[in-house]
Amino acid sequence: MDPGFEGRLSALLAMSDNFNLGDDSKEAETEVVEEFAANSITNETLKTVGESLGRIHTCFPEITEVEFEGRTDFPKSYKTLSLKERLLLLFSENFRRQYNEKYPHRKPLILCLLNECGIQKFVATTIKPTVFLYPELIDNWQGVASFVADHIQYEPLEDQIKIPKRLLSPETVIRRRKGNSFEMATLLCSLLIGNGFPACVVYGYATREVVNNDLRRVECPFIPKNDEKEDETDVCVKPPNKYALKEPPALESNFVQEMKQRELDAIRKLEEEKEAEERRRIAEIESLEPDEFHGSRIHAWVAIIQFAQWSYKPADRLKDENGEKFAPKAFFIEPSTGFRHEVDDEGYLAVEALWNQHNFYVNIQEPITDIQNMRWDLSKTRDWEHLLPGEPFECRENRPLPDDVEALTLDEELAKEKHLDMPVSWVSRFDILLPDFEERFVNGEKTEFYKRAVYERFAPYKKEDGLVKRLTLYKTLEYEEPFFRWEWYENRDDLLEMVKVDFSTKQIEEYFQKGRADAMKAFFRNTDDTKGKIFKFYHTPRFDALKELHCYSDYIKEFYDKRKDLLHYREFKTSKKVQMKGSFNAESTRKLTQITEKFHRNENLPAIRDIAIRHFYLNENKIFLQFHYDTDCITASTRTFQKLPESEMGEDVQFDPATTTGYISNPNDKQMSNVELYLLLKKLMQDEEKSCKAYQERLVEVEQNLKNRQIQHENPKLMFTIFDPLRNEAARQLRMERYEQMKIREELAKTQLADFLAPYLVRLGSGRKLTADDLQRAKTECLSDFRQYYLDMLNELQKRHEELNKEEESLKRFLHKFQSQFDDFDYEKFVKEGENIVRNKRIIEKRIESVREELERKYRTLKETLDNDERLTEIEKSHETKLKFTE
Repeated sequence: MDPGFEGRLSALLAMSDNFNLGDDSKEAETEVVEEFAANSITNETLKTVGESLGRIHTCFPEITEVEFEGRTDFPKSYKTLSLKERLLLLFSENFRRQYNEKYPHRKPLILCLLNECGIQKFVATTIKPTVFLYPELIDNWQGVASFVADHIQYEPLEDQIKIPKRLLSPETVIRRRKGNSFEMATLLCSLLIGNGFPACVVYGYATREVVNNDLRRVECPFIPKNDEKEDETDVCVKPPNKYALKEPPALESNFVQEMKQRELDAIRKLEEEKEAEERRRIAEIESLEPDEFHGSRIHAWVAIIQFAQWSYKPADRLKDENGEKFAPKAFFIEPSTGFRHEVDDEGYLAVEALWNQHNFYVNIQEPITDIQNMRWDLSKTRDWEHLLPGEPFECRENRPLPDDVEALTLDEELAKEKHLDMPVSWVSRFDILLPDFEERFVNGEKTEFYKRAVYERFAPYKKEDGLVKRLTLYKTLEYEEPFFRWEWYENRDDLLEMVKVDFSTKQIEEYFQKGRADAMKAFFRNTDDTKGKIFKFYHTPRFDALKELHCYSDYIKEFYDKRKDLLHYREFKTSKKVQMKGSFNAESTRKLTQITEKFHRNENLPAIRDIAIRHFYLNENKIFLQFHYDTDCITASTRTFQKLPESEMGEDVQFDPATTTGYISNPNDKQMSNVELYLLLKKLMQDEEKSCKAYQERLVEVEQNLKNRQIQHENPKLMFTIFDPLRNEAARQLRMERYEQMKIREELAKTQLADFLAPYLVRLGSGRKLTADDLQRAKTECLSDFRQYYLDMLNELQKRHEELNKEEESLKRFLHKFQSQFDDFDYEKFVKEGENIVRNKRIIEKRIESVREELERKYRTLKETLDNDERLTEIEKSHETKLKFTE
């Protein structure tokens, strides 16, 4: 090889690495290509130069046998170039040379890249508009972007400074389930275009973190904003109290207040400065090292251009108040994460070009780094240089025509021009199977690292406990010292939906969906059992309308909603504190001492008779009542009952007027008589007994709920519907087994003789030994009921026969009397009616005769069956033996 040629080749490679393509580099490139035939340079060397410069091969090789990662069954379009594709490559090479001449300071364009078969294909023809027939991926760009980011594993480019060496088809990317930014962007763009979105693949430059998909300095977007969603019915807006006392006037000098305020402002300002300084210090510590290749890292992403001319979305066809179309604007979608980014996002630095299924567009706006102010109307050739002029008519710029030129119609315009348009995509049709779609992630799980947060996701039924998502927050950037965690579950048999774990307070919160047998909505517990437990319920399905239940060692609180008795709060207090370890029920160590109940206002009763709060002091044998506030009263009426000790209490309630005292807030209210007080005391004692019983039942319920939660936590079970095509095989087998068992039972029922005495023996009682008289009575009743059934049937038929006789006689008398007044047509109608009556009489007579025969035959058979019944024969034999023994 000529040493001078080697030097020029090395210089050209160096310039291609730095992308300083000036006039000297163009001449050097031409010289190298011309001298290639005269020098023994390997094809790989020239190929390296061409790939660095973005050159397009015009030799158009055809490959018959190819292998890529063990695959050889590639379609013909993958291994060959059609005539139109070859012409497009020639256009592209010509466009590249002109572009390099016009913009020598710009880096090479990515026009054609090698596919999996080693054939150069135009990047726009790699887009294959496709739609997956899954509800989550239809007309939903968020779902499509999220699916691509989850289903495809992101691979950063090997050399992030040079243009990529290959661009695999979306069909191969789906097979491999991994790809670089250009391949994932092409796949995402294909799916978005298939769903009707005006999407484009963007080629430009991004930061190091975006190119490497490094999210360790990004705030986690999946942290729940509202930890607990309250129902609208739970929010109670209290009306302002017009009787609230006004605050006393401030008896302090305004000057003194102003001086204090100045001191507070100064202290607050110092604190804000300290906080700002602390934030700056933390930001400096957490800041990353500077990137020496900042602004040169190549990356590809997707842009959706809203209000684009070629968009099929109705929202993109809206017009403003003046009837003009909105100016096109764009937002970005990162294919590696599926997140939406605005055009002013700091992660994207510049846009070189973009392409879709229609054309290739080069950004000629200066500077290309000003993405925030970039204009996105692709029909404007002053902003975007088009590779092909023969793009769809709606994508072109409508230039005004001279006055002496008549405008052509759309068909005439398309027929007149002979521009090259974009060939159809060479990519074969691709789809995703249901198991792969449900698996979603590679190996069924995916872990993402955010700033002080780790977000884990799992495919449904991947985990035995139904875990699908888990988000853990940490105190440090090295993911140490976790302090909070969320866990989301699906398909749980216990309907568990979410779990929150606070590592600092050791508090665990569990949330459930509707449909549980105990109507539990949430369960709050602590690893320290002494801190008690809180249950929340869906109060509507519960008969007692219980909404919340707070269980502690020395008291239990109950909150109700919309009860008929207007009870909304109840509290049980015990005498001794105990530790709840496993079992909550500890009656032997706890004694109920006080019950407090609160009620809402009953408008049907006067305030003096409507109880608001009542206390049952069980140790003191005392009952205290507080009634609701009356109108224009600032205090409430009260009443106290002192009960007699249990030793002095007889069967009936003993009442002494001296044992009760009361306060009446309104002197005009009528005092309660002794009879009313006695009835009130009697009712209160009954309610006290019911409340004590409710306390015991509540202890049992709480203990049962704790046992159930422990079993469900240790042995979780997953459920699935019969419509699940991936897991209903077991359910189908179970249904078939049940069907076979039912069929066997039906066959046995057909072969076995009917037990006519069974209903009558059950009526006599199954717990005692039946005597001969009992069996004889059952036999007699069975025969009697059988005969009576047929007799009732015969009586009904006979009654119907008599009615038909009466109708026949009535019709005869009617015709005999008014025969001369009818014409032939009407007379024939009455004759046919009479014939129908006679026919029905004959049918009923035959039916009566057959029923009588059936009665005699079946009665005889039934009597023979009962006579041969083993139970009756054994009793008769034992009875005869007993008589012989007595004789």
